[in-house]
Parts: sequence; C-alpha cells; structure tokens
Amino acid sequence: MFYTLGALPVIFFPAHVITIFLICSARVVLLMLRLLCGIKYEVRGMENIPKHPFIIASKHQSPLETFIFILLFRNAVFILKRELKWIPFIGLHLMALRMIFINRLDGVNAMRRIIKLARMRIVENRSIIIFPEGTRTAAKQKTKYQPGIAALYSVLSIPVLPVALNTGLFWPKSILSMRRNSGKAVIEVLPPIYHGLNKNEFLENLEKIIEERSNELTAEKN
Repeated sequence: MFYTLGALPVIFFPAHVITIFLICSARVVLLMLRLLCGIKYEVRGMENIPKHPFIIASKHQSPLETFIFILLFRNAVFILKRELKWIPFIGLHLMALRMIFINRLDGVNAMRRIIKLARMRIVENRSIIIFPEGTRTAAKQKTKYQPGIAALYSVLSIPVLPVALNTGLFWPKSILSMRRNSGKAVIEVLPPIYHGLNKNEFLENLEKIIEERSNELTAEKN
C-alpha cells in the first residue's frame, strides 16, 4: 500500500517507466509470498511463447498468476472488470498503463469495446491477457468459458496461448480468507492455437486443453 502510494507520481511518466514500477511491486509480492508463506512458483513451457503479439488465455484461480504474468508478459495488457479502476491508487496505475476495462453488464457493447481496444493495443505491439472464465475459480472447479475469447480469436487473427495452472491450491479464491498454503505453484504455457478454427471449435478446444492440463497440475501437487 505504501509503495503504491509513494509511486503515485509515476503515473505521469511514460508507460515503460510505469511498467518498471509495476514489475518491482510484483517482485516484492512474490518475494514476500516465498519468505512469509513458503509459496514458490515454477513457469513451464516458455518455449511456446511466440515472438509477435498474441492473446494469453489463462485459467484464473488466484491473484498469484496476475503477479507472475506481470513479470512473464511485461508489455501485455490485461482485460479487467471495470470495478478495478476504483481501487485506491492501484486503479490509477492500471489506467495509466491503458489496461482494457469492461462493464460485464454491458453485453454486446462491452464486446465491441474490447475488440476495438484490443486492436489498438496489438498495433502498439502489446499482447492481450484474458481470463476466459470471466472470474476466479477454486482449484478443481470448472466454469463455462465465455464467448469473448472466441470473438477475439476470430477477429484479431493472432495466436492464442493457453495457460494452465494450479495456483488456487496455494492462494485460495476467497478474498475474505487470509489462508495461504506453502508449496510450489505451477504455471504452464501450452502450445499456441493458431487461426483457422471456427468459434465453436476453438472454444471447445481451448477449454479442453486448459481444463485437462490444470487438473493434471492439481493432481501432480497432491
């Protein structure tokens, strides 16, 4: 909290300077998780990351993966719910970095806005991070994937990078719980899905790949 408040003037600097401060804050959080909670992490499949802009479609179980993604995909843009704008100080940093905020109650208009802004960010050579379930889920929990990721895949014609993980085992979903479980969380970047499938085929394929591998990672920990 103090770091974010002290770094508030940074929002008036260029985006690459703001990103440096964001990376530093993510490193501090991950260090504290390791020292105080005994939570380490491992990233697998780095060789699957394309060189040009792409869409990261990730399972979402915990805030943990968001901090790791800040380090892993340093110039990427998160698609976030609009409410995150109003988090004191942090929301200002997110807006300064031109993250894509959506009103989930806005239906078709929200999807049009996502596509428009995503196109702009791709032109800026920035990748897009989206959580296809639309919300965090508990480890082993499955939620229907939202069609927004299929629309982005169809319209943007860039690779989609599936990401499986088991972070919910270590930093549980509940925002009210202070519980953290020690161990090594795994983030696995899976081979990209390239353009050429129809929307239904793509969504079914994406969901199957991410869910099956996330379940395997969960079982692996046990």
